[in-house]
Amino acid sequence: MNNNSVTFVCCVESGWLEAQTIRMIESLRRWGGCFASSPVYAITPRYSPAIANSTRQIFDKFEVEYIYSRNQNQYSWNKFLNKLLALNTVEQVAKTECIAWLDSDLLIVDEPSLFQIENDKSFRACPSDRLNISTAGVSDPNEPYWREICKCLNLDIEALPWVKSEPEQLLIRFYFNSGVFIYRRSTKFAQYYMQTFTQLCDCHIASRDSGFFFNDQVALGLTVAKMGIPWQTLPYSHNFAIGSCVPVSWYNQEHLQTAKVIHYHDSMWYWFWDTFLESIRPTFPDVAEWLVSIGPIKNQAPIPSRVVKKMLDIVRKRQELAYSKKCQIF
Repeated sequence: MNNNSVTFVCCVESGWLEAQTIRMIESLRRWGGCFASSPVYAITPRYSPAIANSTRQIFDKFEVEYIYSRNQNQYSWNKFLNKLLALNTVEQVAKTECIAWLDSDLLIVDEPSLFQIENDKSFRACPSDRLNISTAGVSDPNEPYWREICKCLNLDIEALPWVKSEPEQLLIRFYFNSGVFIYRRSTKFAQYYMQTFTQLCDCHIASRDSGFFFNDQVALGLTVAKMGIPWQTLPYSHNFAIGSCVPVSWYNQEHLQTAKVIHYHDSMWYWFWDTFLESIRPTFPDVAEWLVSIGPIKNQAPIPSRVVKKMLDIVRKRQELAYSKKCQIF
């Protein structure tokens, strides 16, 4: 698979996400190796204040196709629905063999050589860690939740494949991190993914630990299972976690040397900034030097846009609360 075989997709909205998306795309263009010149689409898939002119200029500089699409959906209050809406939009216009999703809080630090799929496979993603609602089987505290959602989706939980969690390498039921994944466009995966996510939301099922926060992530692997498409795992090096909630032992220097894509979570904010730079500087000095030159992430949206965004957040939070009151907790 060559660099023209994959189209990358991400979301962008005015504010913090705008700043993150810009950094992610620039890191792809700088350190993406054979994927550095691949097509990139940045999508605003729901109503939002306009992105800044400076952001549009950066998109032009890095040859990013920007699409603003005001989709109407009953779950548009859920920010993670943006991912599915964006993928559905791009699936209609992309020309490449494969489509790859990239969260905005990613940093490409070396050529992600495994952003490709073997000829006999149709999907690739990194298994989740054990810290967020995965289940290791019948005695796991999260098992009742998984049994309920599988029942909701008409899936036999015992028929789900097993994968090894990353980075712990413990067996868990079929569950991937949704920050990075690649699929064949011909499968129309985004359409089925949307159906699974919507069906899961319609069931009003919540986890005791995380509510419905991970619905898009839970739906990812279950969509693969429902479709019955051949899959393969993506190594942890291509979705390497660093952040204030990540155990330090997961990103020591020995492990960091393997990283190609860093999922930095809150590492770009001021409270973790110094720790993040100290962690990556020995292995990725060029990346650290670039980050020092631009500093921690800041919300540079103009005041009127922030006001509108704040009002939207309040409305969407109320909608989320109304939804949560209808949920059964397992």
